[in-house]
Amino acid sequence: MNLAEVIKMESCTIDLKAKDKDEALHQIAALFKRSHGCADISEETIYQELKAREDMGSTGFVNGIAMPHCQIEGLNKFYISLAICHKGVQFDSIDHKKSTVFVSILGPKDQRNEHLQLLAACSHILKQPGVVTSLLQANSRINLYEEFLKNADNGSGKLNYKGKDKLLLLIVQEESILQDITEVFIEYGIQQSIILDGSQMENLISKVPLFMGFFNFTGDKNPGTKVVLAKIVKDHINAIIKGLEDIFGDLDTFSGLKLLVLDIYFAKGF
Repeated sequence: MNLAEVIKMESCTIDLKAKDKDEALHQIAALFKRSHGCADISEETIYQELKAREDMGSTGFVNGIAMPHCQIEGLNKFYISLAICHKGVQFDSIDHKKSTVFVSILGPKDQRNEHLQLLAACSHILKQPGVVTSLLQANSRINLYEEFLKNADNGSGKLNYKGKDKLLLLIVQEESILQDITEVFIEYGIQQSIILDGSQMENLISKVPLFMGFFNFTGDKNPGTKVVLAKIVKDHINAIIKGLEDIFGDLDTFSGLKLLVLDIYFAKGF
């Protein structure tokens, strides 16, 4: 199973803040709910199933590692969440120490063998020397995501993450939100982007004598738009959209930003 397709970056965090085990399970359920694939499963259901598994025996191990997991009716794919809690949480671990690294798994009810294989694969990664330390040093969710995958064995040596590139196109109609967009880009590992000046079509048409008076009748000038272009990995699309909607709300109703994701037919030098 390709871990790069199972770990959902939108369900990763380096800032889990929980006072106790129950609160940690609630927050992990909320992280899973951020994934598009879990849209039909309620957050409460995820929490209850995780809690039911914990009631059978703690998934807290040694060296600050915890691996909460469960199988859920109606789920047809596997999902993994990565979370770091720097202060640690008492998670009834084997060595009685606080858990700081959480690798959580949701799986379908009817795929027990695959579930066990995924647990074993994640456990193998976490036991490798230096992995827990590198995860705790991650400075962003994309860094956490990549550090975990870097140590993954996909059955034929180290995993080389291969995602298909896409072109993210943002039409920004409020220049004041560019800083917020930049912060989302940094958080999700977009290091290069291009910003172009643009104009609303009505600004151009209103200058044509035939159409004068039909647009911008108040005499005010509409602010120019900005077009932001960035190359992204296909599997990061949902995470980036979720990151933007965390700030601006549903993009279908927010008027200041429009988003398109396009296939890249050919690219060179980009």
